[in-house]
Amino acid sequence: FSDRLFDRFRQFAENNLERGLPLLIAGGCGLNCDWNTKWKDSGLFSEVFVPPVANDSGSAIGTAIDAQFFFTGNAKIAWNVYSGLNFLEDAPVDHSKFDRLEPNIDTVAAMLANDLILGWVNGQYEIGPRALGNRSILAAPFEARTKERLNVIKQREQFRPIAPVCLEDDAKKWFGCDYPSPHMLYTYRASTHKLAAVTHVNQSARIQTVSELTNLPLFDLLTAFKARTGYGVLCNTSLNFKTKGFINTMSDLSEYTYRHQLDGFVVDGHIFMLKASGGYQKFLHDRC
Repeated sequence: FSDRLFDRFRQFAENNLERGLPLLIAGGCGLNCDWNTKWKDSGLFSEVFVPPVANDSGSAIGTAIDAQFFFTGNAKIAWNVYSGLNFLEDAPVDHSKFDRLEPNIDTVAAMLANDLILGWVNGQYEIGPRALGNRSILAAPFEARTKERLNVIKQREQFRPIAPVCLEDDAKKWFGCDYPSPHMLYTYRASTHKLAAVTHVNQSARIQTVSELTNLPLFDLLTAFKARTGYGVLCNTSLNFKTKGFINTMSDLSEYTYRHQLDGFVVDGHIFMLKASGGYQKFLHDRC
């Protein structure tokens, strides 16, 4: 999406729309974070709203709303971005390959602070294409080599950026974001070079903000990570096989962790660590 094309759209809006109206962006273009940010910063609209299912996957919701409005006259629905299916424990974890540890959020934070990379599963999966902390791969945000390893895990090109998830109260300090951005649909500019794994070459970042209300388990983890490192920020990328949807069964998660060499995974607080992981074995040794 070029600056020239945006300028043409903005000129049209300035000449033909009443200033101060709200703007709703839908369709696949709503997943273009630079586009969304430019509209928000343009000053043309009282607010800009982009649903987390702006692309074709949101059509089913729109159809249901339209039918509800037709039959009842009420278009309002109660919805949550975490409206996917519950995780299915379809098979036991192979204990010859994985250690099972007692649930402990501080242990998970310590592992991430020691550069381990973990799958993170909580509750129902996200609707829409963004990993928002219920089917995510999490890692510390500090080193460029972490981004390189994540792109190897994800089987994608090394120029691809990794997004940060950040405590809502810290978003202004580290990214200049002074309002909630829970759906990872806008870009911001990092204020520090210490977050190399989650900033693009131009220091931009497509952040997700998290509060106690939006995602309590992830909020607790970020808070524990901040207590150890001073930063309530983590790498957050989607937990999925390439070209497929979110992983949602224990058998697939175990296979993915083993095949793609994550250090382990956490399912609703329960910790499973890959015994063959050198990083995990070093973590155990250093704690003794």
